[in-house]
Amino acid sequence: MKRNIFTMLALFLCTLGLCAQSEVSTDLGRHDFFYAGQSKKLRMFMVKDGKVSWQYYNKKDRGEISDAILLRDGHILIAHQYGIAEVTQDDKTVWSYPAPKGTEIHTIQPIGKNHVIFVQNGKPAKAVVMEVPSTRIVQEFELPYNEKGSVHGQFRNARLSSMGTLLVANMGMGYVGEYNANGKEINRWPLGGAWSVSEQPNGNLLMVGRRGAVKEIKRSGETVWEFDASKLGYTQVQKALRLKNGNTILNNWYNEWNKTPLDTLNAPVQAFEITPDGKVVWQLCSWKNPDLGPSTTIQLLSQPVNRDRMFFGNLNAPQPRLFVGPNQPLGEGFGAFPGRVAWMHAPGVATWDGKTGLWVEDRWNSQEKADALVDEAILTLTGETELKKAWKALFRNFNKTHGRGNRGYKRGEMITVKLNMNNALTHHDTIELNSSPFVTLALVRSMVNKGGVDQRDIVLCEPSRTITDSIYNKVKREFPKVRFIDNIGGNGREKCEYYPEQIQYSVDNGKLARGLAKCIVDADYLINSGLLKTHKGPGVTLTAKNWYGATDIALEWRKNAHNNFSADKRRGKPGYKTFVDFIAHKDLGGKCLLYLIDATYGSRDVNGAPYPKWQKMPFNNEWCCSIIASQDPLACDAVGMDLLISEWPEFGSFSFCDEYLREAASLPNAPSGTVYKTNGKAIERPLGLFEHWNNGKDKKYTKIDMVYKKL
Repeated sequence: MKRNIFTMLALFLCTLGLCAQSEVSTDLGRHDFFYAGQSKKLRMFMVKDGKVSWQYYNKKDRGEISDAILLRDGHILIAHQYGIAEVTQDDKTVWSYPAPKGTEIHTIQPIGKNHVIFVQNGKPAKAVVMEVPSTRIVQEFELPYNEKGSVHGQFRNARLSSMGTLLVANMGMGYVGEYNANGKEINRWPLGGAWSVSEQPNGNLLMVGRRGAVKEIKRSGETVWEFDASKLGYTQVQKALRLKNGNTILNNWYNEWNKTPLDTLNAPVQAFEITPDGKVVWQLCSWKNPDLGPSTTIQLLSQPVNRDRMFFGNLNAPQPRLFVGPNQPLGEGFGAFPGRVAWMHAPGVATWDGKTGLWVEDRWNSQEKADALVDEAILTLTGETELKKAWKALFRNFNKTHGRGNRGYKRGEMITVKLNMNNALTHHDTIELNSSPFVTLALVRSMVNKGGVDQRDIVLCEPSRTITDSIYNKVKREFPKVRFIDNIGGNGREKCEYYPEQIQYSVDNGKLARGLAKCIVDADYLINSGLLKTHKGPGVTLTAKNWYGATDIALEWRKNAHNNFSADKRRGKPGYKTFVDFIAHKDLGGKCLLYLIDATYGSRDVNGAPYPKWQKMPFNNEWCCSIIASQDPLACDAVGMDLLISEWPEFGSFSFCDEYLREAASLPNAPSGTVYKTNGKAIERPLGLFEHWNNGKDKKYTKIDMVYKKL
C-alpha cells in the first residue's frame, strides 16, 4: 500500500514538472550530451557515461547562454545575449563579437569554416552574416519585429535549413519565418511565442512555442505531430531534439531570476524524453552532484554539427561533381536549328500557395499563359512567325531526317504524347507533382487548332502509371476524339497493351523491362513531355528517364529495378547508361518529334507535392513557371539539368548525373567503353549536343543555342 502511495505521489510530482523518483528513468547516463542554459552564470557542460566530462564557466562576460552549438572539430559557438563567441574545450576564445549597444543576440549558426550567421535583436532587428575570425560583417538584412515590444522579447532561435535558407523563430510576432540569401521571406508558419525551430531529415520542421507547445509540421503547414507539454507541468520548454528512435528530448527551463529560491528537494525537471505518443520515459534532474543549472540547449555528443556542410544561399554551398566542365560542348546538334533549346518563362502560369487544395486546380494556374508558353516554344524552335508554318516545319525537319521526304504531317498519322505521371496510381487527382493538365491541354490545342493535326490522331499515354482526372477531363471536354491510354484503363481510358522483347540493351545490367507500349511502337511520331525534378537515383528526372515509363514495368514502382540508373555514378567511374539506349531506340528517341520539359512548377523532390518555390534569378521566390523545348534530346536535358543544379546545388544525387549525356554525346567513342547499339548495329554518331552553361548567373552556352524568353 505504501509503495502505491509513493508511486502515485511521484507521478503527481511528474505532472507538475518536478523531479521525482518514479517509474520514469532519471539515469544521467541514458544519453551522452552537451548542455547549456540561460542562467545567471555562463556555464556549459558535457556529460558522458553519467558524469561531467567537461565544463565551461565564464566569469567575465554578462548575459545568458541562449544558444550553444557543439561543432565536429570540438569547438563551441555560443550566443549569450550580449555577444557571440567561438571557444575551444581548453578555454581558449577563437574570436568574440560584442552585441552593439541597444541590441541582443540569442542565436548563432556556422556557415562553413569562415562565416557565421546570427539574429541581432534590435530596432531594427537584423540577420547578420559575419566573417570569422575577423568579425567583419559581409551581409545583413532586416527582419520583421514587434515595434511596440522589447528588444529582449523579439527573437530566440534560428537555424539554417538543408536548402541554405534561414529559419527564424519570431517570438515577438508569433511565427516561424524562412528567409532566402537575399533576405526575402519565403515562408511563414504561425506559432504563438515561437522560441525555436529545427529542420528534420525528412524536411519537416520541429517547432516549440509558448507554454510548452511543441509541433512537427510539413512545409505546407500541415501538422503531423504535436505535444502539449503544459499538461504535464512543463511550461518553459524552449528547444526540441528528435532522436533516431523517434523519441523527442525537450528542455524545461527554470527562471533563476524568480524571487523564490530554488528548492532542490522539489526542483523542476531540466529536460525530459517522450515517445511519439507523449509518454515520458526519461527525466533530467541534476541540480546537485552535479549541478547542471537551468537548461536551454541539449545536444547529443554523437551528433556534433559539421560546419563544412552548413551554407546560406551560395555561401559555402556544395557543388556537385560533374563529368563535364562548363562550356565544354560534346556531340552535334539536332533540329531545324541544330542544338536550339527554347526556354519559355511566363511568371504567373503557376501560382499554388503550397498549402491550399491541389496544385492542379484552375484557381492556381493560367491556361492562357500555358498556351502562350507552348506556342512561343514552337515558334522559337522553328524561327517561324506563324504557328501553322511552325508545326509544319517541325514535321518537315523530322520527316526529312528520317528518310520520309520533305513533307509535313499527313492525316491518319499517329502522334503519341508520353506524359510523366509517375506519382499517379489511380485516376484521382493528388497533391503530388505529375504532368500539368494546363501544359497538356496547351500542347493539344496548339497541335489541333494551330498545327492542323486531326485530334483523332493524338494519343496521350502513360503506359506505366495512370492519367488523372484533371488531365483527362480538361482535354476530353475540348477534344473528345483524343485517345487516352494508361496502365489500368477504365473511366474513358484505354488499358495499355505491350509488345514483348522490343528493347535489346547494349549491356546486360540486371533485370530490366524489355517490352514497349503498343501506342509507342505503333506511333508515327512521339512527343516526350517530361518533368523538371530531381531524383535520388540518376540525379534528375527529365526527358531521358521519361522513356522508362514507356516500357512494361509494374505499376508498383518497388517491383521495378533501378540499379542500372545509378550504377557507378556516385563514384564517378564511367559506366553503361540505360538512358542512352532509350534515346537511341528506334521506337523511342528515334521517333521523337519534340522534347518538352514541363517546368511550370518544378520540384526538388521526385515524389510528393511540388516544393519549394524557386529562389535564383529570374524566379524570385515564385514557381519555375517555364517550359523547356527542343528537337535535340541531349540539349533539352542539359538545360533542364543546369537549371536544377543551379537552384539546388546541395542536392547530393547531382554528382555525376551528367554521365548519360556525356556517353550519348561522345558516341561512337563512349568514355565507358560501351558499344551502344540500335537494331543490332553499333551507333556511329552522337545522339545530340551536350554542354553545361558557364554558371548559374550568366547562363551562357557556346554551342547549345538556348533562347530565353520571358512572356
